[in-house]
Amino acid sequence: MSQLLLAFRWYVAIQAFGLAALPLGLRLFRHLPDRGYGVSKPLGLLLAGWGFWLLATFGWLHNTAGGIVVVLALLAAAGLAFAVKSSNHPAHPLSWRTVVVTELVFAVAFVGWCLVRAHMPRIETAGGEKWMEIAFLRAILRSDIFPPHDPWLSGFGISYYYFGYVIMAMLARLASVPPSIAFNLGIATLFALTCTGAFSLVYNLIEKDPKGFRKPLGSALGSALLGPLLVAVMGNLEGLLEVLHARGIGTAAFWAWLDISRIDEPPVLFSQGSWVPTRFFWWWQASRVLQDYTPWGAEQHVIDEFPVFSFTLGDMHPHVLTLPFVLLAIALALNLYLRARSDPGTLQDEPRGETWNLRLLGRTIEFPLRPWELFVYALCLGGLGFLNTWDFPIYLFIICAAYALAGLSVTRHASRITHHVSRFALLFVTLLVPGILLYLPFWLGFQSQAGGILLNLFNATRLPQFLVMFAPLAFVAAAFVAVQARQDGVRGREVGKWTALVALGVLGALALLLALTVLLVWLGIVPPKGAAAYVSAWLGGGPIPGLEDVPDAPGLISRSLLSRLLNPWTSLGLIAFLVAIVLILVRRSTDPASPQSPISNSPISNSSTSTFALLLFATGALLMLGVEFVYLRDVFGTRMNTVFKFYFQAWVLWGVAGAYALAGFVQRGRVGLVVVAGLLVVGGLVYPVLAIPARAGEYGGPSTLDGTAYLVEAQPDDVAAIAWLNENVDGAPVLLEAPGDRYRAYVYEGRVSAQTGLPTLLGWAGHEHQWRGNYDEPARREPDIETLYTSVAPGEVLALMDRYDISYVYVGPLERARYPAAGLAKFAGLMDVVYDSGTVTIYRARTNDQ
Repeated sequence: MSQLLLAFRWYVAIQAFGLAALPLGLRLFRHLPDRGYGVSKPLGLLLAGWGFWLLATFGWLHNTAGGIVVVLALLAAAGLAFAVKSSNHPAHPLSWRTVVVTELVFAVAFVGWCLVRAHMPRIETAGGEKWMEIAFLRAILRSDIFPPHDPWLSGFGISYYYFGYVIMAMLARLASVPPSIAFNLGIATLFALTCTGAFSLVYNLIEKDPKGFRKPLGSALGSALLGPLLVAVMGNLEGLLEVLHARGIGTAAFWAWLDISRIDEPPVLFSQGSWVPTRFFWWWQASRVLQDYTPWGAEQHVIDEFPVFSFTLGDMHPHVLTLPFVLLAIALALNLYLRARSDPGTLQDEPRGETWNLRLLGRTIEFPLRPWELFVYALCLGGLGFLNTWDFPIYLFIICAAYALAGLSVTRHASRITHHVSRFALLFVTLLVPGILLYLPFWLGFQSQAGGILLNLFNATRLPQFLVMFAPLAFVAAAFVAVQARQDGVRGREVGKWTALVALGVLGALALLLALTVLLVWLGIVPPKGAAAYVSAWLGGGPIPGLEDVPDAPGLISRSLLSRLLNPWTSLGLIAFLVAIVLILVRRSTDPASPQSPISNSPISNSSTSTFALLLFATGALLMLGVEFVYLRDVFGTRMNTVFKFYFQAWVLWGVAGAYALAGFVQRGRVGLVVVAGLLVVGGLVYPVLAIPARAGEYGGPSTLDGTAYLVEAQPDDVAAIAWLNENVDGAPVLLEAPGDRYRAYVYEGRVSAQTGLPTLLGWAGHEHQWRGNYDEPARREPDIETLYTSVAPGEVLALMDRYDISYVYVGPLERARYPAAGLAKFAGLMDVVYDSGTVTIYRARTNDQ
């Protein structure tokens, strides 16, 4: 079937989810100018996905196209019921222009990224997680009910946040698209939904700031295009640096000082250089801008992805799968903020009788969300935990903080901080608890490598590397906060004073911890030789390998800590940024003379969305600042993953708020700011302009959306055998194939289970360790798999096959190269041959009556 037709069916399926959720969305997002139309598709995918997953988990629905249609019908019926019930309630009209432009943004982004994926389609093992992701997608499609089986650890369910793969599998099944094509259509869909969500948010921010933006609707729609530009299209400045380095511009000392791997060496001579980087895989380096070191000087790689890098890489990983849904969460926060700001004490804008009064500790509290709204908010937030667990607390905080800020900005008793803290806490708990309970079956079976929060003792992000990562967004953020501070009368002297106090407090806390360690050494409780290991274990979560027996270990620790203290500039900058925002918000809530105060007569007063933008900027800065001092412990033992996850969300938050801020600079004619910001944005656009063709050039084959087409030439015998399995084997019987090594990943092992979804005894063993936080079960299986393939004792082999319920044994090129011929030949006497072609033989277990 034509891939163009498959793409069209996929597009129609996406529209079906958006239309099913539209009636509910129009009522839910009634305080937004676009009524939530820009996030209706992710809303529909999430609500339908939850219903489908939950019903299939309890066995009330089966994982079929019919089951998906049933859930879509239920969602549409619920939405229509709400629409009919609220038909007499006034709401912002939905402009047809907004609908048309939003759909154009989605269609252009979808078609454009389909073309990009067609030139880099491979679902490959090297340099990414695609092998794992297609394994999950196919396993979910093979699972009759949920939880889906783990394709790389038979007998177990997937121990990962797999909700995004359920959603992609729903689209694939409803549109009847093969998984190898659905994979690339899914990436294009995520890109398009991200662009649409960012566009919608920036449009709503502009339209709800009428005194800051005095231009007509068409201008707001045009300015809103900055949203997808800054969030999904622009890259960091590493691409520009690659151009300069390739051209031979810059001294050797400069590149060494910058200390970005691969370009930290002297550049080529000008006469040998090129304006286009030619180094193989150069585009990858943009995700490795930050560089950490151990106390003894060894490099520790840090991941610092951003959306356009992730879309160019093409992995369908949870941090990409969740992008449209975190934008949905921001839209929910903005909707609640605007609603509560209208009159947070009484919600007078709401239809009579539709508010929800809670009786708590003898007091009647008017809750900001009615029961059905609370359900939807909790469902969307809890879904983030199932999509990409790291994001749940981030956006729960944003929604609750938005509600508290709305009250702080319009009430005259803003000095009663406890009142606003209680508002925040009440909403936090009432969203957190149901957000977990609604996805309880997932949490009950979830295992994780997470091991607590640890202090980041030795690595501070160097300011030059931070600016390479964030300079375009950071400039807009700093300029916006500076402008807002000036308008609200916040002086630089105030910011400097409070920044110094906060910084001294942080330094004092660190000094106290280190002084206590020294005291314990001096008292003899900890031996001097073991001080380094103790400091690491007490403050850093575990002994530093190799330092326990190093005589100069305390010296290494001291020098590393001193180096950290001498490099405070990134932390200081972020602290100053946050202090300025806090001072602005305090001024707005307490000073009637502030232009943004609710009781000010300033012509630009009541600009509600500027305060919301400050919240997004502040949350992004908190995430960036957090990784300077703490990280989440995992199997890697460094802050690599924490920086990766937090920086990615910080980019999204600063991208949305930055687009709104930049649009304001343009509208108000701030030429200097616009010019500088424009140059930095152009510098960030160098990356996608050059990286996308470079990535496509690595593929070099004919354009296609089939991610496994390249294997027809690379592994023809495996491809033919896998196709036979997909056509002839139903359900999820266990298949034995050669596993991956514990200490390796991104390899060709696990290829049959990945491309069929059939569970095998062990796939990528190292990934199972990461997902489950221990290696107990894989360690038990490794010798058994070796015995199964090498032993010539029928009784021993049959006993193991029975223990693991093995139905099929796969003997292909990989197994023939790894295991002895005698061990492989014995399967012919124990099982039936059901496939034998080229270098692949597939055996099926005999039934009891054979």
